[in-house]
Formats: sequence, C-alpha cells, structure tokens
Amino acid sequence: MNARYAVLLDTVSIQKYIFQSNQLKENLGASFLVEEIYQNCSQDNEIFKVGYIGGGNALLLFAEEATAKKFIQDWTRSLLIDAPGIVTAVALGEFDFNHFCDSKEKLFQQLREHKSMYVPETVIPRHGITAECSHSGYSMDIWNEQIKEYVSAGSHAKLEAAERSQKAIHQKYKAILKDEFCFTNELEKLGGISGKDSHIAIVHIDGNDMAERFNAMDSFEKLRALSKTVNDAAENAFRDVLTHSVNRYDDIMQSLGFDQYPKDDNKKVLPLRPIVLGGDDITFVCDGKLGIYFSKRFIESFEKQPVSDKQKLTACAGVAIIKTKYPFYRGYELADALCGNAKQKRRKNGDSCSYLDFHISMSGLAGTLEEIRKKYVNAYQQNLIYRPYKLTDQWDEYGFDLFLKNTAFLRKEIPNTKIHELRQVLTLSEEAAKQFVQEMTHRERELPKIPGRNYHEKLFDNNTTPYLDMIELMEFYPDFELNEYKGGK
Repeated sequence: MNARYAVLLDTVSIQKYIFQSNQLKENLGASFLVEEIYQNCSQDNEIFKVGYIGGGNALLLFAEEATAKKFIQDWTRSLLIDAPGIVTAVALGEFDFNHFCDSKEKLFQQLREHKSMYVPETVIPRHGITAECSHSGYSMDIWNEQIKEYVSAGSHAKLEAAERSQKAIHQKYKAILKDEFCFTNELEKLGGISGKDSHIAIVHIDGNDMAERFNAMDSFEKLRALSKTVNDAAENAFRDVLTHSVNRYDDIMQSLGFDQYPKDDNKKVLPLRPIVLGGDDITFVCDGKLGIYFSKRFIESFEKQPVSDKQKLTACAGVAIIKTKYPFYRGYELADALCGNAKQKRRKNGDSCSYLDFHISMSGLAGTLEEIRKKYVNAYQQNLIYRPYKLTDQWDEYGFDLFLKNTAFLRKEIPNTKIHELRQVLTLSEEAAKQFVQEMTHRERELPKIPGRNYHEKLFDNNTTPYLDMIELMEFYPDFELNEYKGGK
C-alpha cells in the first residue's frame, strides 16, 4: 500500500470512563470495551496499515483521504451503538515519511486542537419522560438481565462487556490458573473476610519518561516495536505477579487470615484482579494487605523486561488502601494522585529509579491528597509521613528495601504494647518522644536505624519520622514476607 494519509485515534478521559462506577463489574466491562474498540484496527488489511496501537490511541495509514474519512465515520458510528459513553478524538492529515517526526508532531498537534475545540456527543440524548439510571445518571433505556433492572445504554454495554471480560481473562491466563483458580469481579471477595473490617488496595502504575521515549522514535517501525515491547513488558510483569500468587496461594491467604478459601464455581478465588493492563499504564485491585507487596513485585519484574530502545524500564506506583465499601472511583483518584506524587518526588530528586507511594485509610477520605497529607502533621509541625520510597537495590535513606528491613526489625524486636505507645507518642510533644526513647534505652531496646539520621535517638530528624510508615506497613504487608525478609532484591 502506498500510504499517504494518517488517522490518529485517541480515547479521551479514559480513566474517567473506566472508573466512573462504584461497581467493579462495570469498571471491568468499561476497560474491556476500550480494548475492543481497537481490536478491528489491530491488523493490517486492504483498507489501512497499522502504524501503532497503545496507550488508548491508534495510528493508522491510508492510501486515499476519502477512504480514511469513511473509516472515521464508520468507526465513530459503531461506538455510539457498541460502546456508548466513550469519548474519542480524531486527527487526519497527509503524512510525509521522509519527514517522519515533523509529520507525526503535526498530527498530534491537530489532535490536541480537536480535543480543546469540542466534545462529541457519545450517548443518545435522553427522552423527555424517562427515569434516570442509578448507575450513570443517563436515561434508563434497557432492561439488563444480569441485575434485573432498567439501566442506561452505557451501563448496559459495560455490564454485558464484563461477562465477556471474565471469559476472556480466564482463557488468557488458563495455563497459569490450571483450572484450579479464578478471578472475581466482586470487590467483597477481594477485600478480606466477610463480616470483618475489610480493605481493598487500588493500585495504579505508570511508566516513567515514556512520552519522551516514544517521541524519540523516528520511524513507524521503531514506534511499533517500542509499543509492542512495552506492552509485552507489562504483560510479562503481571504474569509474574499472577504466577507468584498461584504458587504461594496458601501462604498469601493464610497471611490474610483465611481458614477457608473463597471459591467461585468450586475454584479458588485469587485476591487479585487486573482492570487496565495495556502499555505502561496499569491498574489492578487486590486485597488491602497485598497492594504494596504486589506493586513492588510488579515493578521489579517490569524493570527486568527487554524493550526495543534498549533502555531500562522504570515506573511509579500509587497504592490506595481503602475500605471495601468506600466509593471505588474516589479510591482510584487517590491511587492516581499517589502515583503522580511519586513521579513528582522522582523528578525533584533527579532520580532514574522507580518510586512507590501509598495511603492507608482506616475510615473515609475527604479532599485532595495534599489536603489529606496535611493532617499527618503533629502539634509541633513535624511530619508523620516519610513516603514516597525508591524501589532501588541501594540502601538509600528512602530506599524501599531499607524500609522493609526496618519494618521487619520493628515487628520482630519491639513488643506490640510499645509499638502502640510509639504510634501515640509520635503525635505528642518533643518531651514525650524523649522520654519514650529513654525508656526504650533503659530496657535495652533499640528502634530501627537509618544511616546518617538520628531517628532512633529522638524519633524525628529534619522534622520528619519514618516510624509511622513502618507501623502502618506492619498491618498491610503479608506476614510471611516480613518474616522472611532478608533485604535486597
């Protein structure tokens, strides 16, 4: 094909579309719909060639402008029927392969302009006299057999897609699941034991410096290769986490407090469910005690994967640990903000490694991450939050391995009564902190140390402390992993 025209397709506000519901099933269905809208574009054919697909967008090449316009019309029309509510933007222009980077930049500039100019109508307008769908707020149009109620066309499409998603994911990971394990689409089966205070972890992971790496590609071949290898890297990293979950299922579930394992159709339910797994943008949900643990394992595996531009992959993670009944979308927003905070700290420090930030909510959440973090300051304006942490094999002051080593030490060497007392003392006066350390010294007990700092002598140094982070992690990290922890990757 003598391609002369390029069409750039983009999914706008993809996170809002996927996570706008508080029902995990609808979120899974929405994510699956986003995958499906590009399936028909994933292979070269007589009409177009694929430039690349990834990150919620696609670049397609056409020989004739009229053919490209016809494709756009057909594609956007099909979205109204099959995936109502998905907002897309499109750019179309001539493409000069001899000036690849300039042509690509012009196309993306056109896309940015189109996004800012208008928002297309993506759902059929509501009728004059109709009830409002409780799931979406749109007109209640269609009877959904799964939940036995009328819903909007958008919610109906998501619920139906959720069923396809369940079948597809079990088929995709059939070799790992071994007909013994299964995924669930119910949050209640992910977040602890029924009848007890239960938490889920919403994890958002985003690759570092990926925009710059993609922009550096000066041909379609290089662009496609990088897109594919980054997708493969995320897929392989998740397979590693999944395989680990299956291989150590008994240890994991016992550390969560299960005597009898939850089951669906006589298969053991995994405490993990991916929601978005494409390119360098990953979101999954799991039991609250596993979010930080799985994030660390995912990123460490992600970093080891080869990619076409030969540069090491790194990523930042945000882990929001919230009550199972808490609004899911609010939890996702927090995870996204935590990931952003980790990226900001990485940029500020000029680091090239991965970072991780987390927040544990024992009740509700209100306000932005910045507003939430302001509450973690004691009466003497000393910060109780030490995070985010670096995922590095160096024993850095903010290295996550050192943090785990010290948490394991605190758990093993300090009695629970003293740990509870330490948590309270951190919020009190400098004198209370001094008395606590003196008492610990008198009893010949020493707090975990950080090289170059005096936290173990006065709890605070440079107006911050790592000990609240350690205390919180003790409750939200698998017991068997802390007990076995020796340090290092």
